[in-house]
Amino acid sequence: MKKVFLATTMALAVSFPVFSPPQAFAEEVTLKLVSMLPKKTAIGATFNGFINRLNEKFKGEFKIDWRGGPEVVPQFKQPNTVRIGAVDMTLTSPSYANGILNVSGAANYSNKQYTEIKSTGYLDYMTKLHAAKGLVYIGELPVSKLLFHVFLKKPIKTLSDFKGLKIRVFPAIAPAMKALGANPIVLPMPAIYTAMERGVVSGFVTGVAGVAKQFKGLTKAYVAQGFYRATFHLLANPKTWAKVPAATRAKVIDFVRNVEPATYEASWDARLEEGYAALKKDGVQAVRFSAAETEKFKQIVHNAAWDAVKKKAPKEGAKLQKMLLK
Repeated sequence: MKKVFLATTMALAVSFPVFSPPQAFAEEVTLKLVSMLPKKTAIGATFNGFINRLNEKFKGEFKIDWRGGPEVVPQFKQPNTVRIGAVDMTLTSPSYANGILNVSGAANYSNKQYTEIKSTGYLDYMTKLHAAKGLVYIGELPVSKLLFHVFLKKPIKTLSDFKGLKIRVFPAIAPAMKALGANPIVLPMPAIYTAMERGVVSGFVTGVAGVAKQFKGLTKAYVAQGFYRATFHLLANPKTWAKVPAATRAKVIDFVRNVEPATYEASWDARLEEGYAALKKDGVQAVRFSAAETEKFKQIVHNAAWDAVKKKAPKEGAKLQKMLLK
């Protein structure tokens, strides 16, 4: 009888396999991020839009916890703070990472659209360059229409009027201002207002968004000819990025590089229109050089930038120039 019972039990075990409890879903991975500017600024508002879209896309799988901007970690220190692992990620200006990767700021020196740049293999090349320096280059948020302008306390008339002016810059802009005869002063963005107010600088270089409101009364003119392009790099610490499952990492990279750029660029259209309109409304003079001087201005700023890059890194600079410049 016992033999019959045992045989029956084994038969049932084969016919009806034992089911283990369902496997628990992987927990959502959260990485902490600091940004070059806080949420309340014009640029910060666009960062907020991007982070919200990304978090919604990967809800339950991956999340960015935006801890703040330079009030948490100073602007210029953010890339290295990520590299050493004190913070997981940063959304920053490429030139702020120049101290780690000396060609990082070259990302600004372009007159191409993002789609044109992407087709050259630029993203993969930047990934390789950053990896060699201990940073993960996830991608960038490009704003092809956001050009840089020189904003001034007093109007100028010709290129020769740049001579001797102290102009606040971020690192990527310094070679251009020096080539124009100005004295570039590298300062973080939060220091611009006080520097202008106290006469430490006679002008500054930035994009147009939010300038009219933020520097009302301090700027009387700006050079209408814009130059370069704005873009913001999303960087991560290799160890914390590795904690994200490989499949999720691939999806996040694809989202940042291939899905988000068009949406992010479009989010700037109204802001740029409003920025120029606000300057006009406040009576800030748009300085326009002659056709000949405008062309000379373009040549000076691009030549100075790429000469500086190739002096530091001849091989990498030459390759990036082909990718970024028409």
